[in-house]
Amino acid sequence: MRKSHPVVGTQATILIADLRGFSALMDSVPPTLMVNLLDRFFGLMARIVDRHGGLVDKFMGDAVMAVFGVPTRRPDDLVRALNCAVEMQLGMIDLNRQSEARGEPRLYAGIALSTGDVMAGCFGSDVYNEYTVIGNPVNLASRIEGYALRGQILLSEASFRAAGNAIQVGSVNEVQVKGRSKPVMLYELKAVKEPRLLRVPTIEIRKTPRILVDFPAVFQRVEDKRILPERFVGQIHDMGYFGLCVDLPVALPPYSEVLMSLAPEFGLDAQVEVYARVLRSQSNRDQFRTNLQFTTIDTPGHRRIKQYVDHILWGS
Repeated sequence: MRKSHPVVGTQATILIADLRGFSALMDSVPPTLMVNLLDRFFGLMARIVDRHGGLVDKFMGDAVMAVFGVPTRRPDDLVRALNCAVEMQLGMIDLNRQSEARGEPRLYAGIALSTGDVMAGCFGSDVYNEYTVIGNPVNLASRIEGYALRGQILLSEASFRAAGNAIQVGSVNEVQVKGRSKPVMLYELKAVKEPRLLRVPTIEIRKTPRILVDFPAVFQRVEDKRILPERFVGQIHDMGYFGLCVDLPVALPPYSEVLMSLAPEFGLDAQVEVYARVLRSQSNRDQFRTNLQFTTIDTPGHRRIKQYVDHILWGS
């Protein structure tokens, strides 16, 4: 029999934390380790959500969705959600320390928050139903999450405006998200100032060895975790452990995702594929100088790139 739980309209903040590059990582680890990594990630996220008074709505593949404002709405829902997001990223640092001690892959999460009016209640049928929230803020949070880099927290404009002086933000980007006719502004959260100052930990990607190179690579866009068939060739100029600089024939928007393929004849021992996200793209004559950050860390492809960089630098 269907549970009795009236559907009501309310304002809530949606938080989605998704693992970066986990789909590619799954191909390189045993299933038992994959399950263990996910269990540890979900367990950590659920404990942090509970500590901040949120509701874990669901686990979705390698992502967790939490809601602040249901079933009971409180004046500080947004502030609690913001603090929860920062503590999630801090928690990922401790989680990775434990994984490294075991010789296991590191995990990185991208987090999105969206605030607005939702419908909350028990949705489904007599056979199966669940308590959840639906509405534009949920859809928007899902879209924004796709743009978050490793260790990053992105806010919708509504969350940014509602937070006011309670937060510090960094870069602001305008992106075109699927299902929206107008561009969406994304705000990178740097710190929450209430009830105490809590800073988002920095994932440093530039302070690693980098080498100058000059060879091509094949790129394909990735949308909604689907690799698009169109291929285009870029010329790589420098490369490090966690990213590279390349000239591309097309301008790619910030945070968009690509799959990069390197042929073995360029000093690598096999075909290498890594996923990456765009940090910035600037016009450079008839090309676009593009900085990319790898999203797949500790996969075979990423390890081969690191070995190649080490070999060029030190012959190791």
